[in-house]
Amino acid sequence: MPPSETNCVYEFGPFRYDAGQRLLFRGETVVPLVPKAIDTLHVLVERHGRIVDKADLMKLVWPDVVVEEVGLARNISLLRKALEADGAEEAYIETIPRRGYRFIARVTEVDPAAGSAARLALPRCRPAWRWLIATALVAALAGFVYWQFYMPSRYVILAPGAPSLAVVPFECSASDSACGAVSEGFGELLVTDLAKLGGISVLAPSTVRRHRKMGNSMGLMGRLLGLDVLVEGSVQMTADRLRITARLVDVHTGKLIWADDYRCAVAECERIEDGVAQEIAAQVAAHLAIRQAFPHPGTPSR
Repeated sequence: MPPSETNCVYEFGPFRYDAGQRLLFRGETVVPLVPKAIDTLHVLVERHGRIVDKADLMKLVWPDVVVEEVGLARNISLLRKALEADGAEEAYIETIPRRGYRFIARVTEVDPAAGSAARLALPRCRPAWRWLIATALVAALAGFVYWQFYMPSRYVILAPGAPSLAVVPFECSASDSACGAVSEGFGELLVTDLAKLGGISVLAPSTVRRHRKMGNSMGLMGRLLGLDVLVEGSVQMTADRLRITARLVDVHTGKLIWADDYRCAVAECERIEDGVAQEIAAQVAAHLAIRQAFPHPGTPSR
């Protein structure tokens, strides 16, 4: 038998060839054919539109036997008689002089489960090895993506189980430039203080900004990058007061781990912001149970 095994059903003219059962039908009637003639039809139909060399055809039909071309010619003759080409000798099987044969009839592949009337708007049936190649390519792509975006540099040394986090830009309650400047500057301070903790992986602010520009939510970003927690919050400014709210959020569940707010006079902002960033970093360290590089929470001044 030919080595390729498929369950496809092929239709051409008034005929239907069931590759799974190795049967040729004309309408609902089975066309009687000897096994080797069916095997020859199987190879030609499966490769319809392509030339199949005589040597290849004989190897596929008689894989373990050496035969003369006369045996192949006899099979082709039987097929042409069975297909009854209405007087057109090569309406189905074309002879390519000194080379081989080609199945030239228009072939339609149909869904075996739905019957011959249901044409598939799908690619041609593929041998199993093509799916194996596709699977291998997908696995290779997944490995490349992991190596490119998730595997840390050899220069990054982290303790086993070290948490990873990102600081989400703090939202401003007002659209004025002063609030935006305070939020951006405070975010940079907080990232710096968190990076000093040790035993923790802090995502670069540029990466966070890139995901925001792409329209990704911060929760989705956290999952894509394998983060554990996010530090987020808001900045509220009035004429004389500044309020900074900070929250520590579990990326996987979305639950709040810790939250607090800090208030000061606007005139003291520059002096207070540094201490607030230290306080938040220390609280994050305490709730993630990692080594602190700062004094105990409650004493944020340097």
